[in-house]
Amino acid sequence: MLPSNLLVARVRGGRVEPLLLEPEGIPLAIAAEILDRLREGVGRGRRELERELGELEELALEAGLDMRVARAMATLALRASVFEPVKAPLDPVKARLEVFEEACRSFGVAVSEEERRAVLERVAARLGCRVEDLEAVLGGYQDEVLAKPPGVSAEDLVREYNLSEVQTLLFKALKLDVRFIADGATTKRLLRAVKALGLLYVAERAGSGVKLTIDGPASLLRQTRRYGTRLAKLVPHVMLADRWAIEAEIAGKRALKFELTDARSSLFPRRSAEVEPLFDSEVEREFFKSLSRLAPGWKVEREPKPLVAGSRILIPDFSVSCGSRKVYIEIVGFWTKEYLERKLEKLRELEGVTMIVAVDEELACSSVKDLPHEVVVFRGKLRGADVYPLLKKLLGEPERAPRPEP
Repeated sequence: MLPSNLLVARVRGGRVEPLLLEPEGIPLAIAAEILDRLREGVGRGRRELERELGELEELALEAGLDMRVARAMATLALRASVFEPVKAPLDPVKARLEVFEEACRSFGVAVSEEERRAVLERVAARLGCRVEDLEAVLGGYQDEVLAKPPGVSAEDLVREYNLSEVQTLLFKALKLDVRFIADGATTKRLLRAVKALGLLYVAERAGSGVKLTIDGPASLLRQTRRYGTRLAKLVPHVMLADRWAIEAEIAGKRALKFELTDARSSLFPRRSAEVEPLFDSEVEREFFKSLSRLAPGWKVEREPKPLVAGSRILIPDFSVSCGSRKVYIEIVGFWTKEYLERKLEKLRELEGVTMIVAVDEELACSSVKDLPHEVVVFRGKLRGADVYPLLKKLLGEPERAPRPEP
């Protein structure tokens, strides 16, 4: 994802289209020049390299390309590079103290260039370093130097630019519809990614594939930046499917429509997406820990296999099993009114399983309590003790670990 000021998009007829580039011609030449300069710039400072790459913006403009394209590619290339801090020749804190004390002893305040130089020479001699080293650490800012340039080709950099443009546009999405067809393993990974990223979604069958309806960052009243970043991380997962289509409603003076399908797959990188976090909130992490400690004889599983509720798909937050008996747990947390309504409708359609719905008392409402499932209301943080009595009733006593023989 890029800063919003680097998004290059065109609006026409109620639709918005980000600038997507073929990895050829002028865009490819600009990307290659960026990478060449970074490969030749190993050992040079970040600020110097940023200034040098900035010169390519004018070159892009002269070639008829938006200067923001060159800036965006440079941003991505620098982000993929490895920089290391410059090792200071001496301790900056000690150097400043020595200079301050020497100046006070000699002049009170060194106001002229000659007096300043005299102070620095005496301190440098005492510390056994050069005056230039002393001036470098007194400057405050220590630049980073390039240790390793990005290991991507020019074609890869253009494709990464295209992906980042789409991700940046979707940061303004009100709603996102994703349809995809994939093999079982890819489908399962994608559904787990949606869940693990903490997105507000509904999954349902759509012919031979799956349809995801996801609330966009622009529809929320809080945590929009964090949520937008999570939504951006989903896009590479979607593009790993055999067939896929994204349709979004983008916020603006009036809502705009954005569409993208696998017909343009060649414009994007096809790589393994980032590994999803095991827990998408501290509430879930602490609940898992506390329940596992409380009942080590039960098997507590995070994000078990998906369940089917009517035509929709639900991935519970947890399952707890003992022998052949299993109970699913769904935690109702961060939500919008529309998302909560969809979630409750899906839970009402879910049959044939034992489910506990845990809901924060601030979000609890009569419609939650009327669900055809066990409901547990907690305050602020869900603990294992909040559901243990009910689980014990549904599963029976947790098995005890055998005592070691004497």
